[in-house]
Amino acid sequence: MSETVKIVVPVALKEIFEIIAPSFTSATGHGFESAIMLNPEVPAHITGGADWSIALSNPVYIDQIVAAGDCDGGTRMLGSAPLAFAVRGHEDAPALREPHLIADFLRAAESIGITELGTSGAQFARLAERLWITREMQGKLRLLPGGGPMKALLAGEVDVAGLPLSNIAPVEGVTPRAICPFELGVHIDLAFCVRAGANAATRSFAAWITSPDVVERMRPLGVLKDA
Repeated sequence: MSETVKIVVPVALKEIFEIIAPSFTSATGHGFESAIMLNPEVPAHITGGADWSIALSNPVYIDQIVAAGDCDGGTRMLGSAPLAFAVRGHEDAPALREPHLIADFLRAAESIGITELGTSGAQFARLAERLWITREMQGKLRLLPGGGPMKALLAGEVDVAGLPLSNIAPVEGVTPRAICPFELGVHIDLAFCVRAGANAATRSFAAWITSPDVVERMRPLGVLKDA
């Protein structure tokens, strides 16, 4: 008997969820009812009375939901997405990973789209401080709503989009030109929790999404199991 997984998905995982979810549905017959929002919006969405069965977000926000006492199994880690910077088109050159080269790349960009209120936007501010380029970023940043940086990049409205790699790797027509190493501490950690009393389909999905095969499938899409 098919059931519905009522899932809360952060923008950082939207593209990946849309790629992998059909495989789960094909294998089990279970479908999804999804709510997509920025990571910081997830706790208020749930505490505001949303009907949900599994929530994905940053660990700090999942911890808040677990602390409210409505989850089974506590906070469960999913993986981490590096902060990365995309450009339009295809480039054969490997992505820049050395901090000084990333700094030079950002200095050279004329316009950079970032999410104003999302986790990646906050991590970009931290990155700029660590690379000593905060002042040089003034005037070139475009602060945009969730999903805005990639839309602006594809429309040619910005030269660069700063996003979790999970929002870049699955998108056709763009290339991650720079990927921040985990040592810089600006990656985006991702976790989830399962609502107490969730249906069998949700519990099955929670096990499926952390299975070795799915973990490996998500790696080239920008989510790494170990930072």
